[in-house]
Amino acid sequence: VLHDIHGGQWVYEQIAPQTFVRRRMTVERVAGKDAVLAGGPGVGAKVVTAGAVELFGTELGTGK
Repeated sequence: VLHDIHGGQWVYEQIAPQTFVRRRMTVERVAGKDAVLAGGPGVGAKVVTAGAVELFGTELGTGK
């Protein structure tokens, strides 16, 4: 889960090979290693679990 400077919560969803879209989401609570969502990508969505910071930097033009 990425947090922007305004407190927004985001994840990247893979929608096709090598294609990712940033989606707004809201964490309701954390249960162990899992985040229970109050809103966000639907069930079965392929969500990035490693490399999201790099995607965020690339999208905003701040990545290396």
